[in-house]
Amino acid sequence: MKILRDIYYITNFKTIFVTFLSILATWVCIKYQIHADLPIALVSIAIIFPVVFAINSAYARRERGLINLGECRGFLLGFYRMAADHPKEADPAVTADIKAKILVLFKALKLFLESDQKHSRDLETAVYDGIKELSVASKTLVTYGLHGRSVSRMVVFLTKFTIAFEEMRTIFYYRTPIGLRAYGKFFLLAFPILYAPSFALLASKFYGPATNFNYLIPTIYTIILVSLDNIQEQLENPFDQYGADDIAINLADIERMLDK
Repeated sequence: MKILRDIYYITNFKTIFVTFLSILATWVCIKYQIHADLPIALVSIAIIFPVVFAINSAYARRERGLINLGECRGFLLGFYRMAADHPKEADPAVTADIKAKILVLFKALKLFLESDQKHSRDLETAVYDGIKELSVASKTLVTYGLHGRSVSRMVVFLTKFTIAFEEMRTIFYYRTPIGLRAYGKFFLLAFPILYAPSFALLASKFYGPATNFNYLIPTIYTIILVSLDNIQEQLENPFDQYGADDIAINLADIERMLDK
């Protein structure tokens, strides 16, 4: 089921580890009667607000990436239609060659965006090579009766594609500030220990069967906070195909778009 797959994406080993740490710290405080009434508002200031800010920032990058991908598809579709429909002496072999070059360019774009940053430079170069191949191919269409103004329009399409790619490249390399991410992770791990005395104080008010809920509150708090952090991590890179909401480049869909 889709709901179970979505839940799987926001839970991982970190969820289990931090929850275990929270329960262990609470158990120690209950056993040794270490109680303190800490203001729960500190959780919002120290953890929730920074994490939600990072989620909003990552979501904005994802939306911008979707716009850029749509622009890349649209500009190269315009490029292809000019090459296929406007020459007076259309050559199916030339048209097929340009279509193949466009698909190679999108494949290079897909491989680059889904790669690791440490090994992305060569894949990035392949994208620039693909752009150059199309630029050179557009000039040859003059010999098949394509008007010079149409060639200029094709160059404009290719230039706009390049601009959209550069924006996607920026999203790929520059994300949430490292300091903010480190801050959130530090307090996420510190939270179970810092608030264990407060959870122990709350547990001291339970009697009889209600003592079964001694560790319910720290568990719920921990799962909520870690899940928010996991959501932020999934959105951090909208192209890496880790997460239900990542941006995917479907080469078969692009080929169908060109065929239509």
